[in-house]
Amino acid sequence: MVRNKIFEWIGFIIVLISIYANGSFRADGITTGTGINLSLIGIISGAIIAFTFFFIRKFGTKEAGN
Repeated sequence: MVRNKIFEWIGFIIVLISIYANGSFRADGITTGTGINLSLIGIISGAIIAFTFFFIRKFGTKEAGN
């Protein structure tokens, strides 16, 4: 349970850093290139990680007392 929550937060932090990087590139006037592509890939992969571990934590394992 705790491990899932840690990975969930890691995914959330990846999303936040990628959004910041994307905004920084766009503020500098860069609208195409490797940096923009990598930041978008980071946003998507971080969201996938966060949602996956969230759903595993919420619905994956049922404890005996529930």
